[in-house]
Amino acid sequence: MAPTTPIFDFQHEPGFEIPTKHKEAIRQLYTFGGKSVEELMERYRLSKSTIRQVLGYPAPERKRSGRTGRPKQLSDARVDEIIEYLSSL
Repeated sequence: MAPTTPIFDFQHEPGFEIPTKHKEAIRQLYTFGGKSVEELMERYRLSKSTIRQVLGYPAPERKRSGRTGRPKQLSDARVDEIIEYLSSL
């Protein structure tokens, strides 16, 4: 009995991260399956730059996925601490 292919359940919304299993599938189709970037663009309905970005990842997952970077503005609590500190000088 021939193996059946899994159901294609890729529903990516712009602005959200692509699930790891699909990143791996894209990488495997390109590397081992011999699919071109254009074929992957057609199948996954992603832009060329997004496909290239996924292919260029050094690892399939982010190492620190919860980390988004330093906050750009001070929180209210931090502002209160700074005011308290400066008023005590």
